[in-house]
Amino acid sequence: MINDNFFLKNAGYSNYEDTTSLPRHRWYYYKEGYSPNFVEKAIEYAGISKNDLIIDPFNGSGTTTLTSSMLGYKSIGIEVNPFTSFLSDAKVKNVEVSQLDRIEDKLLKAVNTGSNSPLLKFSTFSKKENLDKWLFNDEVLKSFEGGWQFSNSISGYNLRKIIRLALISTTMQNGNAKRDGKCLRYRNNWDRNGFNKDTFIESLLLNISNIKDDLQIAPISVKSKILRGDSRNILKSTNEINDFKLCITSPPYLNTFDYTDIYRPELFLGKFIRGSQKLYDLRLETIRSHIQAKWQLPTHNDFGLLFQQTMKHINENRDNLMHKNIPLMIQAYFEDMLNILKLLKTKASKNAQVWFVVSNSAYAGLEVPVDLIIGDIATKAGWYLKEIGVLRYVKKRKTKYSPEVKELRESVIILSNSKF
Repeated sequence: MINDNFFLKNAGYSNYEDTTSLPRHRWYYYKEGYSPNFVEKAIEYAGISKNDLIIDPFNGSGTTTLTSSMLGYKSIGIEVNPFTSFLSDAKVKNVEVSQLDRIEDKLLKAVNTGSNSPLLKFSTFSKKENLDKWLFNDEVLKSFEGGWQFSNSISGYNLRKIIRLALISTTMQNGNAKRDGKCLRYRNNWDRNGFNKDTFIESLLLNISNIKDDLQIAPISVKSKILRGDSRNILKSTNEINDFKLCITSPPYLNTFDYTDIYRPELFLGKFIRGSQKLYDLRLETIRSHIQAKWQLPTHNDFGLLFQQTMKHINENRDNLMHKNIPLMIQAYFEDMLNILKLLKTKASKNAQVWFVVSNSAYAGLEVPVDLIIGDIATKAGWYLKEIGVLRYVKKRKTKYSPEVKELRESVIILSNSKF
């Protein structure tokens, strides 16, 4: 059932690294995700026409929607995280370069003057007493806030969004920590890097220059639409994505990552959430792939023989788990996947395809065959399983848990709404 000779294997299609120099994609570095080339291949393989609709219920930074828009295809993305929803929407906005030119000097003046940030002395965002490490130096936060306050005066919606994205991107580039896997890790010699107002302005000028270039060389011809919210709810309620022809998506992996925590700095910088309770509430809207919230307990476990064998092993080796709730999390995750696939089935056109990128996980010394289990689940949801193609094998991060598992398979599950 696994195609280990899949035509996209080891060609960088499940890797987002190639976007760091691509127009519009480079406006913000987003580590999770697949290559825009993967979207192009799926469109080509599925035989999509310009009148067909492409969707992504886990849109993330918007690789599916941005790539579709740049190629002239209609697309709709659903994203629960308000920052990444904002990010994917900002990257498909068009503005005239002359509009950026007109406000650039005023923006730089506001950044240079700065403004008191509500994040000063808040949590680990800035230096304070009894704190050994902090995410941002005071000058960086003040420069960001000065720019943000100026952005309130920008009347054009598209321009305001693009400027705010540039400000958030610049702040993260001038942060003492950078994103690494499931957490933020402090940069080497972070306390001697000396990020300040001058480095902030230098980075901002470069970001704005890149944006100006990209607006001219990569204009958006077909606007995509981003829906902010829990895809499990939006798929039930919206009529906007009826009769989609192609779904290209990658749900959160079954890896205990809390993506709301990973993007906590951006959520607070952009004022998308305010306070710890709002952050916790957001966790409850996400797929149950983490253990950082008391989400509703799963009630179904009829996910096929592979699932049953996996759970038997994990339950018999609970002492080798990092958290007691991992078995429940695994069950809840596959329950969410079944519900999503059922909802997609109700929205699909007759010959629709779904390209579902997932990675296997490791618990209690066992590689959990997530791709094969979702393949079983998809058939229960009424889809025809065309193929499970291996995209690559990824080295597993070294931990004291499951040291026997050295690498994990990353695959694409290709489903069809018709048998032929």
